[in-house]
Amino acid sequence: MSYSGDLADGLQKLRGNQKFCDMVLKAEDKEFYCHKVVLSALSVYFETMFDSSFKEKKESEVEMKLAPVQCETLLDFMYTGKSEWADVDDAIDMLHLSQQYQIRSLREQSLQYLYQHISSEYCVRMWEAAKFLELKELEEKTSTIISKEFALVSSTDEFLEINTLDFVIELLKKNDLNAQEETIAKAGLRWIEKDFEGRKDYCYDILEALQTRRSLLINLASEANFPNLHNSPEFKDALQRYRERGNVTSPGLDLEECVVVMGGNDRGSNQSLICFGFRHKKWFTLPPIPHDPEINFSICTSRCKLYVSGGFGNGQGFYEYDGERNAWRALPNLLSPRQNHCMAYSNGKVVLLGGTDPRNTLNFVNEIDVYDTTTNVWCEIRTTLQQAVRSSAYCVLESKVFLFGGLSERGEKVEKLQYFDIEKRYSVQDKWCTIPEVIRCQARALVVDRTIIVISLKGKLFQLKNDRGNYFFENKESMRYFPRKGFGVSPFDGRILIVGGEVNYAKTKDMLQHKLDDGFTFEMEQKMPFSSSNFCLGHMFVKRAHLSYECKDQVQIV
Repeated sequence: MSYSGDLADGLQKLRGNQKFCDMVLKAEDKEFYCHKVVLSALSVYFETMFDSSFKEKKESEVEMKLAPVQCETLLDFMYTGKSEWADVDDAIDMLHLSQQYQIRSLREQSLQYLYQHISSEYCVRMWEAAKFLELKELEEKTSTIISKEFALVSSTDEFLEINTLDFVIELLKKNDLNAQEETIAKAGLRWIEKDFEGRKDYCYDILEALQTRRSLLINLASEANFPNLHNSPEFKDALQRYRERGNVTSPGLDLEECVVVMGGNDRGSNQSLICFGFRHKKWFTLPPIPHDPEINFSICTSRCKLYVSGGFGNGQGFYEYDGERNAWRALPNLLSPRQNHCMAYSNGKVVLLGGTDPRNTLNFVNEIDVYDTTTNVWCEIRTTLQQAVRSSAYCVLESKVFLFGGLSERGEKVEKLQYFDIEKRYSVQDKWCTIPEVIRCQARALVVDRTIIVISLKGKLFQLKNDRGNYFFENKESMRYFPRKGFGVSPFDGRILIVGGEVNYAKTKDMLQHKLDDGFTFEMEQKMPFSSSNFCLGHMFVKRAHLSYECKDQVQIV
């Protein structure tokens, strides 16, 4: 037997024989004799208690607000280090106790047990516990299962027995629930029906979270499954308030939020288009672009439209993919051939900035071209960029396209912030705003909840802020799972989504999400179908009926 095992057995025998015990824990009507030194060695809570002026220090007796079986299990672990949970509920109980009594080893073993038993049967209970105890990784893992299997999860007793309104609302408002609109609406109504007297005052809160058609809610509530909701004054009042707030604007019943990926192939064709559906939790193959842009092209998206321009192919191609029709069409050629340029969409206009001529890469394109999607006409703006640039990180907020760094005509990293106002048609180089060195080259930029974030190769985050017309950068927290280069980035559900890239000189297919509010980064369960880097990534909606060709380890032509 090992030393630790021998010690644990000896301590447990001393406790069983009540030998040398100097402390009594009382749980309801049962007493447990134990040793202060053991409790103090394992628990910061007890160490602090015995080292303070609390009356328990002198009286050697502690009243525990636990059931006797919980107290017994807790002491067995503290004396032996062995955990034998009967089920998930036991492990969750011990996880709560590990936090309450500050026992690190108990916390780790409880979490290990829960990770091994994550499933649709237990995920809601685990998710609730993770929310209460602020266990970010467990919360994300269980949240993924809830989204993926919501149709099943929402019909379970554990979902219907959630007692915290905010938790129910958070689940119903998730953007990536893999379920039809009717299924999600039924889940919210079932939750109210489960304890109607206790929850009837929450009718409007649930309707607001569902963000669905009023007619659907009325039809569902009239079903036999909702006897309390049907004709109840509380539900009728909630429906009236819901109607008064106006029509709900949603992406559409048949549309799915997706990220799309083009390019990344250094040696072959880059015509393929694939997408990740957040509700399906899968990658799909979409029709390829008719013309091969080869490399160094740019894309931008607008709701259900994807625009592709330039590239090494001929530099003048301009195409549109329609996610509702699932079809491509050629648009008027670019006014100036470009590659390694910036392209952004805002308020019905596509704007092109910077880049070089693919026929002669030493020639920088300084003109700014704007395409009006309503008239299908290109317009060359009289103003130009203040400094010619290529390969910049860029993003658009409202009518401004911001360019972060890139390379100048002399091959130097650009250090001043540039932006172009699409509506007012002027460009600016802010002489006061210096771009941090680490994001002047090969960085990525995006907008999350109207916040501009720039990400370096090492995962350092910078927020672009404005104080009375003056721009400046604020250093934020760094992301885990970095450094990497050539990665794709997109906003999703108020978070930063990172896709693929190169880690330690090898292409990867992992997918990450990062929360700005608490700086938490986690790996998604899903991955890209194949390792890739230096591709173009966009965020758009695609009709769900077109997501039928699942993309696994290679792209198939559809």
